[in-house]
Amino acid sequence: MKLALISIIAFVVFAFGIFLVLELRALILPEFDVAKTTTLPEKLQSLGGWIDRLEQADKFNGAILIAQKGEIVFERYVGIADETGRPITPKTSFNLASVSKQFTAFAILLLAHEGRLSRDDLLTKHIPELKGADGVTVNHLLSHTSGLHDYALDHGLAKRLKEKDTVLTPADLIAWLGEADQGLKFHPGEKDEYSNTNYVLLAEIIARVSGQSFADFIHSHVFEPLGMRHSAVVNKAVNTDALEDRAYGFRKRFLYFGPNVAHDLNRMDGVAGDGNIYATARDLVIWDRALRDGALLPTEVYKQAYVPVRLKSGEVVQESVLGETIQPGLGWNVQDFPIVTSYGHWQAFSNFYWRNMQDDTVLVLLSNSGVFLRTAMIGEKIAGVLETLGDGK
Repeated sequence: MKLALISIIAFVVFAFGIFLVLELRALILPEFDVAKTTTLPEKLQSLGGWIDRLEQADKFNGAILIAQKGEIVFERYVGIADETGRPITPKTSFNLASVSKQFTAFAILLLAHEGRLSRDDLLTKHIPELKGADGVTVNHLLSHTSGLHDYALDHGLAKRLKEKDTVLTPADLIAWLGEADQGLKFHPGEKDEYSNTNYVLLAEIIARVSGQSFADFIHSHVFEPLGMRHSAVVNKAVNTDALEDRAYGFRKRFLYFGPNVAHDLNRMDGVAGDGNIYATARDLVIWDRALRDGALLPTEVYKQAYVPVRLKSGEVVQESVLGETIQPGLGWNVQDFPIVTSYGHWQAFSNFYWRNMQDDTVLVLLSNSGVFLRTAMIGEKIAGVLETLGDGK
């Protein structure tokens, strides 16, 4: 009996050790060091060689794009758009995951600018059936200071959806929030705690105030006027066939080994606003340009999105992510302003969106089969090179 127990413990320790080794190997990137004094063409050539090594090492699958002043200066498409092997192209649209939140926040700012709602509106003004959300405002939702539970982390909700063989809808989410055990985690404005629920409710507010579905509002007020032809709100209930070249998430069957298998949308994906906006890398360059130029909303108004979130006490919110201190704005990390960043992760999708508004440079990384931390590391590495673009000739 004792020997059997020792054998089991030894096997568990061995298996855990193998897992750690594989995890560390997944995060080890090829060396990439570019001198500050090299010219832009030389830096981009070095970057191309580095991405070749990432591809050879199976460290990246997706799209990488850099643009300056609205002009693309570097563009690479690596790997496949789904588990069948379909290649990624410039027209491949990726799930932006939490990068979607900036579009939702933009729509709220647009409606507020038009006088159709206020950031100080109570949530219950627009969704009166949410009786347990006393004191929560639109601004609390925008800033993740509402105290509302995060539906995406609730295993009980996921189990219920599986048992009923159904997909979560905004109505389901509102009903879930109304249950007795889903009261606020803290008084609104006293703390900050990231919750995807906030942005699903913002999408529902947009729909109710505008009289359009969230998907139709974003299409008619953002994508269509800007010519973002390969962008759409897509989930398991809406616009499932809207995109001509949609990326599907996939992974290895046995974590790091085996054939590719689907790892795409799940039962939580009948909602949007917190995620489930799809776009190509090129469309995100158009979006960057529109924000800089004030094409849809005056730049003076949109500056609200770059203001660090503050608690009711006046304290600026600071969060620690991967050892770095960040200050959230509305859909952006703004601690390095005028450089702003946005990250996204859901299922097999992981994204990195970096904008330097001082020298008019934008970096887009979109992956449909990536380790989130590794995608972020790749993005940060490239961003470090972009910050030196003006140092060469």
